[in-house]
Parts: sequence; structure tokens; C-alpha cells
Amino acid sequence: MASAPIRLYCITGMSLALSARAAVRLRRAHGLRILCESGAVWISQDRCREDHVLGAGDAVQLRGNRDIVLSGLPDARVAFILEPPA
Repeated sequence: MASAPIRLYCITGMSLALSARAAVRLRRAHGLRILCESGAVWISQDRCREDHVLGAGDAVQLRGNRDIVLSGLPDARVAFILEPPA
């Protein structure tokens, strides 16, 4: 029996804890800046060769309108910052 996905609406300043072996998929993450507040996080963008691994204090600004997957290495706390379109 398949379970329905959980829908999460990001607001700027929102943070999320990722425990070991947990993964979160964000749809169409255009303009999202991700800040690793603690631990380490792996970020993979759909149809993109470049992955990102962030340590505490590191951030990445996502370009394009792709889905992304976040995973703790082994755990992490990340904050989301929505950047206004240029």
C-alpha cells in the first residue's frame, strides 16, 4: 500500500532537521537558498550533474526550476531562504 506524499510549503527562515537515512524531495526549488545550520547535507538536483555537499555554515543558491533531494550525512539541520526573482 503506497502512502501519499507529505506536502510542505516553505517559508523563508523555515528550518528542517534531517536524521540519518532520511531524504526529503522538494519540487521546483527555483530561487531557494539552502543554509546548512549544523551537520552535513547532500543536495542533488534533478537532471543536473553537479551535487552539493554542505557543512555547517555553508549555503547554496539553487538555479533553475528543478526538483531537489536533501539528505543528511548522517544528519543535518537546514534553513530555507526564498530569494526574490531578479
